[in-house]
Amino acid sequence: MTRPDDHPTELLPDYVLGSLDTAQAVNVDTHLLSCAVCRAEVARLQDALFSLADDLPVAPVPNGSWEKIQAQRSAAAVQASLPVSVPARRFLTWSLAAAIALIVAVGGYRLVSPRSGFQTAQVSARHWLDQGARQLAMTSKNGQPYGSMYVRPDGRALLILNKKAAPGQVYQAWGRQASGPHAGVPTSLGLTDGTVLEVAWRGYDSVGVSVEPTGGSPAPTHPLGRTKLPES
Repeated sequence: MTRPDDHPTELLPDYVLGSLDTAQAVNVDTHLLSCAVCRAEVARLQDALFSLADDLPVAPVPNGSWEKIQAQRSAAAVQASLPVSVPARRFLTWSLAAAIALIVAVGGYRLVSPRSGFQTAQVSARHWLDQGARQLAMTSKNGQPYGSMYVRPDGRALLILNKKAAPGQVYQAWGRQASGPHAGVPTSLGLTDGTVLEVAWRGYDSVGVSVEPTGGSPAPTHPLGRTKLPES
């Protein structure tokens, strides 16, 4: 069982905003798989942010708003790096959560829209987990994470990459069989110029991703890595 001190409570508001770095986001994703308490808190923050953004009319953002927000966040980050007690840390966390609502209320939600690519990916991942998907880490041969795969028993998988491909490039997914007449032969499952791709994994033992020129390639040219799939 996860101890209370292990909960990444202070990271959840930034997780909802999609402003964590890759390593922190992966750590929070992993924690959420086994922590119903934090999943409920993330859902609460997301629902609050979404509903506020949807209810507000479009309004121009006051000059200097983004710079002020960034300055406040930098000050909060410095404060968070100092040794604090558990009650104080909780106070800082809820202060940041309140700041999220304030950003939305003054119109800043246009700058930190919950419908950005990263936020959309997070919502999609949560939806798949709610449907019973299993999360698998996508890592390179040297162990560097480059995304997450959400595998459903119905033969569908959702691939979420950590960052977009460079201009003029796309991500292409490949399925491989471990045995049989086509063992080791990559089969294209689809491609995306974004960070999210849904594929069919049934019949394959692993799914890999490569970086290819726009339009894709008949075979992987710059593979990122392969992920072994759970047994059907």
